[in-house]
Amino acid sequence: MSLRVMALLSCLLLNIYASEECTFEQYVDEKHKKFSRYVVKVFDNVDKSISRWVQESDDNETSEDETLTHIDKFFKDEKFIEETQMSFLRLRLGSEFQSKADEDYRYKIRAQIPLNRTKKSFQLFIEDVEKNYFDPESSTEVKERSTAVGINFFAPVYKEIKSKYSIGISSFTPYAKARYSKDFKLDNWIIQPTQQFKYSLKTDWSEETNLYFNRALVDERSLFRTTLYRKTQSHVDGFDYAVTFSYYLTLSSKKGFSISQQFWGNSKYKCEVAPQNYNGISNYSTSVSWRQNVFKQWISLELGPGISFHRQYGYEPNYVFQFNVDFYFGNI
Repeated sequence: MSLRVMALLSCLLLNIYASEECTFEQYVDEKHKKFSRYVVKVFDNVDKSISRWVQESDDNETSEDETLTHIDKFFKDEKFIEETQMSFLRLRLGSEFQSKADEDYRYKIRAQIPLNRTKKSFQLFIEDVEKNYFDPESSTEVKERSTAVGINFFAPVYKEIKSKYSIGISSFTPYAKARYSKDFKLDNWIIQPTQQFKYSLKTDWSEETNLYFNRALVDERSLFRTTLYRKTQSHVDGFDYAVTFSYYLTLSSKKGFSISQQFWGNSKYKCEVAPQNYNGISNYSTSVSWRQNVFKQWISLELGPGISFHRQYGYEPNYVFQFNVDFYFGNI
């Protein structure tokens, strides 16, 4: 047997031995890294393709300075998603159980694709729209799901005001949206007002305001947040309003929990059991959420028990339990 053949056999034996030593955990890690690189590469290729049709210009450099807190990054709430320009793909598998309604099983896909070659301030988005039981909108709107695709434009910061403009299509209906925000610091508080306007060919105009009062409590591991909310929309009498008190605590880099108390109302609310208008508080809800990275940092488990007292159920307790599993791929 020649030396060359012996060398080839030795290499083959070493590869077999190394593969046996490779654990299942290492195998999963390697596959996730490869898929994440693939996601980023696909996004990059989409960017390259679009940049062939869009002329590059350096006159409109973005100067947005993202100030995302550790809490928002960990819990990855709607506020974080609306503000980040990172590229990612998130798949959420969830279920919801209520004592006053049927159980619900769902999935949600969300992706963001920064167009760094085309325009640094542009971003493609893909989003499955979904209503949450504890979302104030859920009390007046029917839960419906539809996939929205479009482009975000992050305008340069003007007098410390951050602007984001979106055009997209959802359920074959075009829409446009504008969001404005600004941060104020007052002693240990960070005040963040946001204003959003939306126009859809199907539902016409809507606008909403969120006013966040944030205060970090212990070394940025915990946060107390008060949120004031209001919304008006065309063809709907009255306006929604709500106040939410939330406490967030990250016990480590892999686990944390939050507890929220919300009061929701509408100036001219109507429900099925009583058709007359109401202008007081129509829903009192308390929810707890436990979030933890399981197995790997890119897999998150979220458990959310809660209780709600809604006018449409005669203020009788409605027990709610939510269960979500998130899979993240990309740079987030």
